[in-house]
Amino acid sequence: MGKLSQLATGLWLLVGAPAIVQSSNVISNGFGCCAALSQSDGLREKIAYPNTTLYQERLESYYSANAALAPYCMLLPQTTEDVSQFMHVVSSNRCPFGIRSGGHSAFRGANSVDDGITIDFSYMNETTYDVDTTIASVQPGARWGAVYEALDPFGVAAAGGRADVVGVGGFVTGGGYSFHAGTMGWACDAVHNFEVVLANGSVINANREEHADLFQAMKGSSGNLGLVTRVDLNTIGSTQIWGGYLTYDWADRAAVFDAYYHFAEDFAKDPASEVLVSMAYAEGNLSLRTILTNTQAVVAPSSLHNFTAIRNLSDTSTVSSIAEKVPEFTGATPLGVYPNWFSGSISNAVVAEFLEFYYQTLNEYIGKMEAAIAHNSSLSIVGTMQPVPRTFVDISNEMGGNVLGLESLVADGPLASWLFAVTVTEQDDQPAILALAEEFVAKLEAYADSLGANKDWHYLNYAYKTQDPIAGYGDEAIARIKAASAAYDPQGVFQKLRHSGFKITA
Repeated sequence: MGKLSQLATGLWLLVGAPAIVQSSNVISNGFGCCAALSQSDGLREKIAYPNTTLYQERLESYYSANAALAPYCMLLPQTTEDVSQFMHVVSSNRCPFGIRSGGHSAFRGANSVDDGITIDFSYMNETTYDVDTTIASVQPGARWGAVYEALDPFGVAAAGGRADVVGVGGFVTGGGYSFHAGTMGWACDAVHNFEVVLANGSVINANREEHADLFQAMKGSSGNLGLVTRVDLNTIGSTQIWGGYLTYDWADRAAVFDAYYHFAEDFAKDPASEVLVSMAYAEGNLSLRTILTNTQAVVAPSSLHNFTAIRNLSDTSTVSSIAEKVPEFTGATPLGVYPNWFSGSISNAVVAEFLEFYYQTLNEYIGKMEAAIAHNSSLSIVGTMQPVPRTFVDISNEMGGNVLGLESLVADGPLASWLFAVTVTEQDDQPAILALAEEFVAKLEAYADSLGANKDWHYLNYAYKTQDPIAGYGDEAIARIKAASAAYDPQGVFQKLRHSGFKITA
Protein backbone atom coordinates (compact mmCIF):
# COMPACT_ATOMS: atom_id res chain seq x y z
CA MET A 1 0.00 0.00 0.00
CA GLY A 2 1.44 3.43 -0.98
CA LYS A 3 1.68 6.40 1.34
CA LEU A 4 -1.34 8.15 -0.19
CA SER A 5 -3.54 5.05 0.16
CA GLN A 6 -2.36 4.50 3.72
CA LEU A 7 -3.07 8.13 4.52
CA ALA A 8 -6.61 7.86 3.15
CA THR A 9 -7.16 4.83 5.38
CA GLY A 10 -5.85 6.73 8.38
CA LEU A 11 -8.14 9.68 7.68
CA TRP A 12 -11.14 7.36 7.42
CA LEU A 13 -10.22 5.74 10.74
CA LEU A 14 -9.98 9.12 12.44
CA VAL A 15 -13.17 10.76 11.18
CA GLY A 16 -14.77 12.30 14.22
CA ALA A 17 -11.72 11.59 16.39
CA PRO A 18 -10.30 14.31 18.63
CA ALA A 19 -7.32 16.25 17.36
CA ILE A 20 -5.10 14.87 20.10
CA VAL A 21 -5.08 11.11 20.49
CA GLN A 22 -4.58 10.09 24.11
CA SER A 23 -1.58 8.03 25.25
CA SER A 24 -3.73 4.90 25.51
CA ASN A 25 -4.29 5.10 21.76
CA VAL A 26 -0.79 6.03 20.63
CA ILE A 27 -0.14 6.52 16.93
CA SER A 28 3.42 6.06 15.75
CA ASN A 29 3.03 5.38 12.05
CA GLY A 30 3.22 8.18 9.53
CA PHE A 31 -0.20 8.06 7.90
CA GLY A 32 -1.99 7.98 11.26
CA CYS A 33 0.01 10.98 12.44
CA CYS A 34 -0.95 12.94 9.33
CA ALA A 35 -4.56 12.02 9.95
CA ALA A 36 -4.32 13.26 13.53
CA LEU A 37 -2.73 16.47 12.32
CA SER A 38 -5.60 17.06 9.91
CA GLN A 39 -8.04 17.11 12.82
CA SER A 40 -6.42 20.22 14.34
CA ASP A 41 -8.34 23.42 13.67
CA GLY A 42 -6.47 25.69 11.32
CA LEU A 43 -3.94 23.11 10.11
CA ARG A 44 -6.00 21.07 7.66
CA GLU A 45 -5.39 23.41 4.71
CA LYS A 46 -1.69 23.72 5.53
CA ILE A 47 -0.84 20.05 5.03
CA ALA A 48 0.76 18.85 1.80
CA TYR A 49 0.14 15.21 0.87
CA PRO A 50 1.94 12.89 -1.57
CA ASN A 51 0.85 13.08 -5.21
CA THR A 52 -0.20 16.72 -4.90
CA THR A 53 1.32 19.70 -6.68
CA LEU A 54 2.36 21.46 -3.47
CA TYR A 55 4.05 18.36 -2.06
CA GLN A 56 6.02 17.84 -5.27
CA GLU A 57 6.98 21.52 -5.45
CA ARG A 58 8.36 21.39 -1.93
CA LEU A 59 10.42 18.27 -2.71
CA GLU A 60 11.79 19.88 -5.86
CA SER A 61 12.78 23.02 -3.94
CA TYR A 62 15.52 21.19 -2.04
CA TYR A 63 19.07 22.19 -2.88
CA SER A 64 20.20 18.66 -2.01
CA ALA A 65 18.39 15.73 -3.54
CA ASN A 66 20.10 13.61 -0.87
CA ALA A 67 18.10 15.48 1.77
CA ALA A 68 14.78 15.59 -0.12
CA LEU A 69 13.09 12.71 1.67
CA ALA A 70 9.42 12.01 1.00
CA PRO A 71 7.46 12.19 4.29
CA TYR A 72 3.95 10.89 4.77
CA CYS A 73 2.91 14.54 4.75
CA MET A 74 4.31 18.01 5.26
CA LEU A 75 2.98 20.80 7.43
CA LEU A 76 3.64 24.32 6.17
CA PRO A 77 2.79 26.51 9.17
CA GLN A 78 2.09 30.21 8.79
CA THR A 79 1.95 31.27 12.44
CA THR A 80 3.47 30.41 15.79
CA GLU A 81 0.08 29.03 16.83
CA ASP A 82 0.24 26.58 13.92
CA VAL A 83 3.61 25.38 15.19
CA SER A 84 2.25 25.06 18.71
CA GLN A 85 -0.61 22.88 17.48
CA PHE A 86 1.85 20.78 15.51
CA MET A 87 3.91 20.07 18.62
CA HIS A 88 0.77 19.15 20.58
CA VAL A 89 -0.10 16.54 17.95
CA VAL A 90 3.44 15.24 17.61
CA SER A 91 4.02 14.90 21.35
CA SER A 92 0.62 13.41 22.19
CA ASN A 93 0.68 10.90 19.35
CA ARG A 94 4.40 10.07 19.47
CA CYS A 95 4.81 11.05 15.82
CA PRO A 96 8.20 10.97 14.07
CA PHE A 97 9.02 14.33 12.50
CA GLY A 98 11.69 16.33 10.73
CA ILE A 99 12.42 20.06 10.61
CA ARG A 100 13.11 22.18 7.55
CA SER A 101 13.81 25.92 7.60
CA GLY A 102 15.80 26.77 4.47
CA GLY A 103 16.65 23.15 3.75
CA HIS A 104 20.25 23.84 2.74
CA SER A 105 21.92 21.04 4.71
CA ALA A 106 23.06 18.33 2.35
CA PHE A 107 22.91 14.86 3.89
CA ARG A 108 20.07 12.38 3.93
CA GLY A 109 18.06 12.98 7.10
CA ALA A 110 19.35 16.51 7.64
CA ASN A 111 16.02 18.31 7.35
CA SER A 112 13.28 15.85 6.42
CA VAL A 113 12.02 12.35 7.18
CA ASP A 114 10.51 9.50 5.23
CA ASP A 115 8.85 7.87 8.23
CA GLY A 116 6.69 10.70 9.56
CA ILE A 117 5.86 14.40 9.12
CA THR A 118 8.18 17.15 7.95
CA ILE A 119 7.42 20.62 9.29
CA ASP A 120 8.50 22.99 6.52
CA PHE A 121 8.90 26.62 7.63
CA SER A 122 9.07 28.03 4.10
CA TYR A 123 5.88 30.08 4.54
CA MET A 124 7.17 31.63 7.78
CA ASN A 125 9.70 33.87 6.07
CA GLU A 126 9.03 37.49 7.11
CA THR A 127 11.61 40.03 8.24
CA THR A 128 10.60 43.15 10.18
CA TYR A 129 12.72 45.92 11.67
CA ASP A 130 12.05 48.08 14.71
CA VAL A 131 13.72 51.47 14.25
CA ASP A 132 13.43 52.26 17.96
CA THR A 133 15.08 49.10 19.29
CA THR A 134 17.21 48.44 16.16
CA ILE A 135 16.14 44.79 16.42
CA ALA A 136 15.36 42.76 13.31
CA SER A 137 12.74 40.05 13.83
CA VAL A 138 13.12 37.21 11.36
CA GLN A 139 11.09 34.04 10.92
CA PRO A 140 12.98 30.75 10.54
CA GLY A 141 12.02 30.06 6.93
CA ALA A 142 13.47 33.33 5.63
CA ARG A 143 16.53 33.16 3.37
CA TRP A 144 19.44 35.44 4.12
CA GLY A 145 19.32 37.16 0.76
CA ALA A 146 15.76 38.27 1.47
CA VAL A 147 16.70 39.32 5.01
CA TYR A 148 19.47 41.62 3.75
CA GLU A 149 17.14 43.09 1.13
CA ALA A 150 14.47 43.79 3.76
CA LEU A 151 16.95 45.54 6.07
CA ASP A 152 18.82 47.48 3.39
CA PRO A 153 16.32 50.40 3.14
CA PHE A 154 16.84 51.03 6.87
CA GLY A 155 20.60 51.25 6.43
CA VAL A 156 21.27 48.25 8.64
CA ALA A 157 22.44 44.67 8.23
CA ALA A 158 22.55 41.50 10.31
CA ALA A 159 25.22 38.94 11.08
CA GLY A 160 23.93 36.24 8.78
CA GLY A 161 24.71 33.80 6.02
CA ARG A 162 27.21 34.47 3.26
CA ALA A 163 25.01 32.69 0.72
CA ASP A 164 21.63 34.21 -0.10
CA VAL A 165 19.79 30.87 -0.35
CA VAL A 166 20.64 29.68 3.17
CA GLY A 167 17.75 29.64 5.66
CA VAL A 168 17.76 31.52 8.94
CA GLY A 169 16.60 28.91 11.46
CA GLY A 170 19.16 26.18 10.95
CA PHE A 171 22.00 28.60 10.24
CA VAL A 172 21.59 30.48 13.51
CA THR A 173 21.00 27.50 15.79
CA GLY A 174 24.00 25.75 14.22
CA GLY A 175 26.30 28.65 15.10
CA GLY A 176 26.48 30.65 11.89
CA TYR A 177 29.73 32.01 10.41
CA SER A 178 29.12 35.48 8.94
CA PHE A 179 31.03 38.38 7.38
CA HIS A 180 30.67 40.13 10.75
CA ALA A 181 32.07 37.29 12.86
CA GLY A 182 35.07 39.32 13.97
CA THR A 183 32.92 42.09 15.42
CA MET A 184 29.65 40.28 16.24
CA GLY A 185 30.82 36.72 16.89
CA TRP A 186 28.88 33.78 15.56
CA ALA A 187 25.42 34.59 14.21
CA CYS A 188 23.92 32.88 17.26
CA ASP A 189 25.77 35.37 19.47
CA ALA A 190 24.01 38.24 17.68
CA VAL A 191 20.61 36.86 18.74
CA HIS A 192 18.73 39.10 21.16
CA ASN A 193 15.83 36.69 21.67
CA PHE A 194 14.45 33.38 20.43
CA GLU A 195 10.71 32.74 20.28
CA VAL A 196 10.49 28.99 20.82
CA VAL A 197 7.75 26.39 20.72
CA LEU A 198 8.58 23.67 23.23
CA ALA A 199 7.78 19.97 22.98
CA ASN A 200 4.51 20.41 24.90
CA GLY A 201 3.35 23.15 22.53
CA SER A 202 3.94 26.06 24.89
CA VAL A 203 5.46 29.24 23.45
CA ILE A 204 8.21 31.03 25.35
CA ASN A 205 10.86 33.67 24.78
CA ALA A 206 14.47 32.77 25.55
CA ASN A 207 16.94 35.59 26.11
CA ARG A 208 19.41 36.83 28.72
CA GLU A 209 16.59 37.73 31.15
CA GLU A 210 14.04 34.98 30.47
CA HIS A 211 14.97 31.31 30.28
CA ALA A 212 18.64 32.24 30.04
CA ASP A 213 19.70 28.59 30.33
CA LEU A 214 17.70 27.69 27.23
CA PHE A 215 18.90 30.82 25.43
CA GLN A 216 22.54 29.85 25.84
CA ALA A 217 21.96 26.17 25.08
CA MET A 218 20.17 26.93 21.81
CA LYS A 219 23.19 28.77 20.44
CA GLY A 220 24.93 25.95 18.64
CA SER A 221 22.77 22.94 19.56
CA SER A 222 20.69 22.98 16.36
CA GLY A 223 17.17 21.50 16.61
CA ASN A 224 17.58 19.67 19.91
CA LEU A 225 15.54 21.87 22.24
CA GLY A 226 12.50 23.30 20.47
CA LEU A 227 11.13 24.83 17.30
CA VAL A 228 12.31 28.40 16.75
CA THR A 229 9.49 30.51 15.31
CA ARG A 230 11.20 33.91 15.47
CA VAL A 231 14.75 35.13 15.84
CA ASP A 232 15.24 38.68 17.12
CA LEU A 233 18.64 39.87 15.93
CA ASN A 234 20.87 42.73 16.97
CA THR A 235 21.71 44.69 13.84
CA ILE A 236 24.73 46.50 12.43
CA GLY A 237 24.39 50.18 11.58
CA SER A 238 25.86 49.89 8.09
CA THR A 239 25.06 47.90 4.98
CA GLN A 240 28.34 48.53 3.18
CA ILE A 241 31.09 45.96 2.71
CA TRP A 242 34.25 45.75 0.65
CA GLY A 243 35.11 42.36 -0.74
CA GLY A 244 35.49 39.95 -3.58
CA TYR A 245 37.31 36.97 -5.02
CA LEU A 246 41.01 37.04 -5.78
CA THR A 247 42.18 34.17 -7.98
CA TYR A 248 45.82 33.08 -7.95
CA ASP A 249 48.22 30.93 -9.92
CA TRP A 250 48.89 27.63 -8.16
CA ALA A 251 52.60 28.43 -8.36
CA ASP A 252 51.94 31.11 -5.72
CA ARG A 253 50.02 28.87 -3.35
CA ALA A 254 52.76 28.83 -0.69
CA ALA A 255 52.53 32.61 -0.43
CA VAL A 256 48.73 32.44 -0.15
CA PHE A 257 48.87 29.75 2.53
CA ASP A 258 51.50 31.68 4.48
CA ALA A 259 49.44 34.88 4.23
CA TYR A 260 46.45 33.01 5.66
CA TYR A 261 48.51 31.77 8.61
CA HIS A 262 49.68 35.27 9.52
CA PHE A 263 46.24 36.83 9.05
CA ALA A 264 44.65 34.33 11.45
CA GLU A 265 47.41 34.82 14.01
CA ASP A 266 46.88 38.60 13.91
CA PHE A 267 43.08 38.49 13.57
CA ALA A 268 42.40 40.71 16.59
CA LYS A 269 44.28 43.61 14.99
CA ASP A 270 41.54 44.05 12.36
CA PRO A 271 38.38 42.13 13.32
CA ALA A 272 36.38 43.85 10.56
CA SER A 273 38.38 41.95 7.93
CA GLU A 274 38.01 38.28 7.07
CA VAL A 275 39.65 35.76 4.77
CA LEU A 276 38.46 32.47 3.37
CA VAL A 277 40.89 30.38 1.29
CA SER A 278 39.15 28.29 -1.36
CA MET A 279 40.13 25.48 -3.71
CA ALA A 280 37.35 25.07 -6.26
CA TYR A 281 37.02 22.46 -9.01
CA ALA A 282 34.48 22.57 -11.84
CA GLU A 283 34.47 21.69 -15.53
CA GLY A 284 37.96 20.24 -15.38
CA ASN A 285 39.60 23.26 -13.75
CA LEU A 286 40.94 23.57 -10.20
CA SER A 287 41.33 27.16 -9.02
CA LEU A 288 42.87 28.79 -5.97
CA ARG A 289 40.97 31.77 -4.59
CA THR A 290 40.58 33.87 -1.52
CA ILE A 291 37.44 35.66 -0.45
CA LEU A 292 38.54 38.89 1.20
CA THR A 293 36.07 41.15 3.03
CA ASN A 294 36.00 44.20 5.27
CA THR A 295 32.71 45.16 6.93
CA GLN A 296 33.80 48.78 7.45
CA ALA A 297 34.04 49.05 3.65
CA VAL A 298 37.77 49.80 3.81
CA VAL A 299 39.26 49.01 0.41
CA ALA A 300 42.17 46.54 0.59
CA PRO A 301 42.93 47.16 4.29
CA SER A 302 46.50 46.79 5.47
CA SER A 303 45.64 43.59 7.37
CA LEU A 304 45.05 41.95 3.98
CA HIS A 305 48.19 43.30 2.32
CA ASN A 306 49.86 39.88 2.27
CA PHE A 307 47.04 38.68 0.00
CA THR A 308 46.63 41.73 -2.21
CA ALA A 309 50.42 41.92 -2.74
CA ILE A 310 50.47 38.47 -4.36
CA ARG A 311 50.12 38.57 -8.14
CA ASN A 312 46.54 37.56 -8.95
CA LEU A 313 44.83 36.31 -12.08
CA SER A 314 41.60 38.16 -11.33
CA ASP A 315 40.13 40.42 -8.66
CA THR A 316 36.38 41.07 -8.26
CA SER A 317 36.61 43.19 -5.11
CA THR A 318 34.33 46.22 -4.86
CA VAL A 319 32.42 48.21 -2.25
CA SER A 320 28.70 47.50 -2.23
CA SER A 321 25.85 46.68 0.11
CA ILE A 322 25.68 43.25 1.69
CA ALA A 323 22.38 42.74 -0.12
CA GLU A 324 24.28 43.15 -3.41
CA LYS A 325 27.45 41.32 -2.39
CA VAL A 326 25.95 38.09 -1.06
CA PRO A 327 24.36 36.99 -4.37
CA GLU A 328 27.75 37.58 -6.02
CA PHE A 329 29.42 35.24 -3.55
CA THR A 330 26.61 32.69 -3.82
CA GLY A 331 26.59 32.37 -7.59
CA ALA A 332 24.33 29.85 -9.27
CA THR A 333 22.77 27.33 -6.89
CA PRO A 334 21.10 24.55 -8.85
CA LEU A 335 18.43 22.51 -7.10
CA GLY A 336 18.16 18.75 -6.93
CA VAL A 337 21.87 17.95 -7.07
CA TYR A 338 23.77 15.48 -4.86
CA PRO A 339 26.14 17.36 -2.54
CA ASN A 340 28.20 15.87 0.29
CA TRP A 341 29.62 18.24 2.92
CA PHE A 342 32.22 17.52 5.59
CA SER A 343 33.95 19.74 8.13
CA GLY A 344 36.94 19.56 10.44
CA SER A 345 39.47 21.72 12.23
CA ILE A 346 43.17 21.99 13.03
CA SER A 347 45.51 24.25 14.92
CA ASN A 348 46.38 27.32 12.89
CA ALA A 349 50.04 26.69 13.76
CA VAL A 350 50.24 24.04 11.01
CA VAL A 351 47.68 25.46 8.60
CA ALA A 352 50.12 26.17 5.75
CA GLU A 353 51.41 22.60 5.57
CA PHE A 354 47.87 21.23 6.04
CA LEU A 355 46.65 23.31 3.09
CA GLU A 356 49.51 21.97 0.96
CA PHE A 357 48.55 18.39 1.91
CA TYR A 358 44.91 19.22 1.16
CA TYR A 359 45.90 20.48 -2.30
CA GLN A 360 48.09 17.48 -3.15
CA THR A 361 45.50 14.97 -1.92
CA LEU A 362 42.68 16.82 -3.67
CA ASN A 363 44.50 16.55 -6.99
CA GLU A 364 44.73 12.79 -6.48
CA TYR A 365 41.04 12.43 -5.62
CA ILE A 366 39.77 14.64 -8.42
CA GLY A 367 41.13 12.03 -10.82
CA LYS A 368 39.52 9.19 -8.87
CA MET A 369 36.18 10.97 -8.71
CA GLU A 370 36.12 11.92 -12.38
CA ALA A 371 36.84 8.28 -13.25
CA ALA A 372 33.96 7.13 -11.04
CA ILE A 373 31.14 9.23 -12.53
CA ALA A 374 29.10 8.69 -15.68
CA HIS A 375 29.83 10.67 -18.82
CA ASN A 376 26.56 12.60 -18.53
CA SER A 377 27.24 13.68 -14.94
CA SER A 378 29.28 16.62 -13.73
CA LEU A 379 31.50 16.94 -10.69
CA SER A 380 32.19 20.04 -8.61
CA ILE A 381 34.29 20.42 -5.48
CA VAL A 382 34.82 23.21 -2.98
CA GLY A 383 37.40 23.12 -0.21
CA THR A 384 37.74 26.06 2.16
CA MET A 385 39.64 27.20 5.23
CA GLN A 386 38.49 29.95 7.58
CA PRO A 387 39.81 31.18 10.94
CA VAL A 388 38.18 30.75 14.33
CA PRO A 389 40.18 33.03 16.66
CA ARG A 390 39.92 33.82 20.36
CA THR A 391 38.01 36.97 19.38
CA PHE A 392 34.91 34.89 18.63
CA VAL A 393 34.92 33.36 22.10
CA ASP A 394 35.39 36.73 23.81
CA ILE A 395 32.41 38.20 21.94
CA SER A 396 30.29 35.17 22.78
CA ASN A 397 31.06 35.51 26.47
CA GLU A 398 30.07 39.19 26.36
CA MET A 399 26.75 38.25 24.72
CA GLY A 400 25.72 35.54 27.18
CA GLY A 401 27.71 32.60 25.86
CA ASN A 402 27.00 29.72 23.50
CA VAL A 403 27.58 25.96 23.57
CA LEU A 404 30.05 25.63 20.69
CA GLY A 405 32.76 24.64 23.16
CA LEU A 406 35.57 26.66 21.62
CA GLU A 407 37.17 28.29 24.64
CA SER A 408 39.72 25.57 25.39
CA LEU A 409 40.32 24.89 21.70
CA VAL A 410 41.55 28.43 20.97
CA ALA A 411 43.45 28.88 24.23
CA ASP A 412 46.77 28.16 22.49
CA GLY A 413 45.99 30.04 19.28
CA PRO A 414 43.43 30.24 16.49
CA LEU A 415 41.60 27.23 15.17
CA ALA A 416 41.43 26.71 11.40
CA SER A 417 38.07 25.33 10.27
CA TRP A 418 37.98 23.44 6.98
CA LEU A 419 35.23 22.36 4.62
CA PHE A 420 35.18 19.71 1.92
CA ALA A 421 32.10 19.67 -0.33
CA VAL A 422 31.74 17.49 -3.42
CA THR A 423 28.66 17.50 -5.64
CA VAL A 424 27.48 15.35 -8.54
CA THR A 425 24.45 15.89 -10.71
CA GLU A 426 23.30 12.28 -11.19
CA GLN A 427 21.85 10.04 -8.49
CA ASP A 428 23.62 6.92 -9.80
CA ASP A 429 26.99 8.55 -9.10
CA GLN A 430 26.20 9.49 -5.51
CA PRO A 431 27.24 6.21 -3.78
CA ALA A 432 30.68 6.07 -5.42
CA ILE A 433 31.36 9.77 -4.86
CA LEU A 434 30.29 9.59 -1.21
CA ALA A 435 32.65 6.65 -0.61
CA LEU A 436 35.56 8.53 -2.21
CA ALA A 437 34.67 11.68 -0.25
CA GLU A 438 34.78 9.74 3.01
CA GLU A 439 38.19 8.34 2.00
CA PHE A 440 39.47 11.83 1.27
CA VAL A 441 38.21 13.22 4.58
CA ALA A 442 39.74 10.29 6.47
CA LYS A 443 43.11 11.19 4.92
CA LEU A 444 42.72 14.81 6.06
CA GLU A 445 41.86 13.73 9.59
CA ALA A 446 44.74 11.25 9.71
CA TYR A 447 47.20 13.88 8.50
CA ALA A 448 45.96 16.34 11.13
CA ASP A 449 46.43 13.61 13.74
CA SER A 450 49.97 12.96 12.52
CA LEU A 451 50.77 16.63 13.07
CA GLY A 452 49.29 16.52 16.56
CA ALA A 453 47.03 19.36 15.43
CA ASN A 454 43.58 17.82 14.98
CA LYS A 455 41.10 19.80 17.09
CA ASP A 456 38.25 17.30 16.49
CA TRP A 457 35.76 20.17 16.26
CA HIS A 458 33.34 20.12 13.35
CA TYR A 459 31.34 23.18 12.37
CA LEU A 460 27.81 21.80 12.58
CA ASN A 461 26.39 23.61 9.58
CA TYR A 462 29.02 22.01 7.32
CA ALA A 463 29.23 18.59 9.00
CA TYR A 464 28.29 15.23 7.53
CA LYS A 465 25.84 13.07 9.47
CA THR A 466 28.52 10.67 10.76
CA GLN A 467 30.74 13.43 12.17
CA ASP A 468 28.72 14.04 15.37
CA PRO A 469 29.65 17.73 15.70
CA ILE A 470 28.03 18.21 19.11
CA ALA A 471 30.47 15.66 20.55
CA GLY A 472 33.26 18.10 19.73
CA TYR A 473 31.74 20.79 21.95
CA GLY A 474 33.17 19.13 25.05
CA ASP A 475 31.70 17.76 28.26
CA GLU A 476 30.79 21.11 29.82
CA ALA A 477 28.85 22.36 26.80
CA ILE A 478 27.12 19.02 26.30
CA ALA A 479 26.10 19.04 29.96
CA ARG A 480 24.46 22.46 29.49
CA ILE A 481 22.55 21.23 26.43
CA LYS A 482 21.42 18.11 28.29
CA ALA A 483 20.32 20.18 31.29
CA ALA A 484 18.23 22.43 29.04
CA SER A 485 16.75 19.38 27.33
CA ALA A 486 15.78 17.86 30.68
CA ALA A 487 14.21 21.13 31.83
CA TYR A 488 12.31 22.07 28.67
CA ASP A 489 11.73 18.69 27.00
CA PRO A 490 11.52 16.20 29.89
CA GLN A 491 9.90 13.53 27.70
CA GLY A 492 12.74 13.74 25.18
CA VAL A 493 10.51 14.53 22.22
CA PHE A 494 13.31 16.23 20.28
CA GLN A 495 15.62 13.27 20.97
CA LYS A 496 13.22 10.39 20.36
CA LEU A 497 10.69 11.69 17.83
CA ARG A 498 12.75 14.19 15.85
CA HIS A 499 14.33 12.05 13.16
CA SER A 500 16.22 14.81 11.34
CA GLY A 501 19.48 16.57 12.07
CA PHE A 502 22.04 16.05 14.81
CA LYS A 503 21.17 14.79 18.29
CA ILE A 504 22.70 15.52 21.68
CA THR A 505 25.72 13.27 22.19
CA ALA A 506 24.84 10.39 24.51
